[in-house]
Amino acid sequence: MRYNLVLYILICLMQVIILTNLTLFDGQWNGITMWLCTAIFIFSSTVFGLSRKNKNQG
Repeated sequence: MRYNLVLYILICLMQVIILTNLTLFDGQWNGITMWLCTAIFIFSSTVFGLSRKNKNQG
């Protein structure tokens, strides 16, 4: 269940980053936003992969 919570928090963080970029910065920081969301996505994919690997072993 811990992995599900981490993944949910990361999805919420991605949405907050996108919303902040569009509302406060009027889309001027699109490159930084895309970079941050890509980094969070890669981290989330790693967490998901590790959770499946641990689930299959134990």
